[in-house]
Amino acid sequence: MAPLFRVLGFALFALAIAMLAPLALTVAMDEPDTGAFALGLFLAVFVGGCCFLVSKSMPRQRLARSGFRELVLALALFWLAVPCLAALPFIGRGFSFVNGWFEAVSALTTTGAWLSEPFARSTASGMIYRASLQWIGGLASLSTAAAVFVRPEFIGIQPPTPPFARGKGDSYLRAFATATKTFAPVYASLTLLSYTGFLFAGVPVLESATLALSFMATGGFAPAPGGIESFGPGAVGVGCATMIMAAINFVFVARWALQGRGRFIGSNDRETPTFLLLILPLALVFWLSLGDRDWSLFPAQIGNAVSLMSTSGFIVGETPALTVLLVTSAIGGAAVSTAGGIKLLRWLITFQRAGQELWQLTHPGGILQKERPLVFEFGVWIHTIAFTIVLAALVLTVAFFGYDLELAAATAVAVVTNAGPLVAAAPEATTDFVLFAEPLRVLLALGMIAGRLELVLLLLLFDREFWAG
Repeated sequence: MAPLFRVLGFALFALAIAMLAPLALTVAMDEPDTGAFALGLFLAVFVGGCCFLVSKSMPRQRLARSGFRELVLALALFWLAVPCLAALPFIGRGFSFVNGWFEAVSALTTTGAWLSEPFARSTASGMIYRASLQWIGGLASLSTAAAVFVRPEFIGIQPPTPPFARGKGDSYLRAFATATKTFAPVYASLTLLSYTGFLFAGVPVLESATLALSFMATGGFAPAPGGIESFGPGAVGVGCATMIMAAINFVFVARWALQGRGRFIGSNDRETPTFLLLILPLALVFWLSLGDRDWSLFPAQIGNAVSLMSTSGFIVGETPALTVLLVTSAIGGAAVSTAGGIKLLRWLITFQRAGQELWQLTHPGGILQKERPLVFEFGVWIHTIAFTIVLAALVLTVAFFGYDLELAAATAVAVVTNAGPLVAAAPEATTDFVLFAEPLRVLLALGMIAGRLELVLLLLLFDREFWAG
């Protein structure tokens, strides 16, 4: 349990760091949230320090297992328990504990499903704090994907040697820590580059920081009543570039940024070109769904294609048909990225497998061929089935609470794919999740966590043999 306590300690220290800038803003701008942020900062440092002390007091033993169960438990606690402390600044603004926890879960999972969009941007400290939580959640998602999910049982193929592979005598927790240390400087540098781009596009300082932090995590939080469009076409362009960098294969991005040093020695990246090639066709589908053959509406749909594939979830310009938006969001980005959804690599594996089956139907003798690429499609099917079950359960649950089917479908997809603003695409809906009953919001928050945990891990949480083995 010692490594588990250390992971939680680091998570709480990261939470404390996320509270520093908002606390300074409350003092500088005479906002009413100083006490709440100060208390949250103190408790995060105190509890995090206690976790480290407990881990050091435990007897050190020779590692006998992979640490996979410990990492699964640590991730579950990160998404479930850390938001309890992260909710303190929201509770200080008058939120109930459940509402504050919902807001914190929405931020850490990079969903961006705020109870009230106007309230979320009502104070500078609130904007920066929400965006900072999204940024931390995005880094955690990247590290988890690179250290754990790039395995055949999750992505469906035997990948090249993963950059953070666990050695025979090492643990997944150490691989997770190594991935975090390696990715964090690159992730931070790209965020700073995005921030600079927003400044050059004429966006004010605080709003630029909020956009850079949120868009790098594909959180889709635009701190203005008119969304990112209100800052002008330059800001939209910078936002699209940021979302692309966050949604493509981050191992490729890190290798490019580090010039191939260290662990990032060539790998077969199929997702990045696929993501880039899909942007224009999807934009064309969006434009055709508008029913208006006005080509001046097409450029905005390019932004929508990037937003939905990266699961940022917001809409610019005219809103396309709801069905194509939901399907695009379900596709998602790269396996090692901050984007949600089923992920591009699984779709590529599905089409590859379908092609193999069709080839065997048309070339019966080819079934004896031995040099075919090996596909472990079982992991793809399990994830897709689990994704479908969770999605269907959420649609039925939202509809059971009395909401119409279109809103229920949009809400379920927005939650499971961590694309919160997408809910506004439903007829007569807004981005404000306060319209849902409080018990339903708890279930929706659990759906956000399910989307971030990768649904195969969600199944493991309820497997007695996994914990007892």
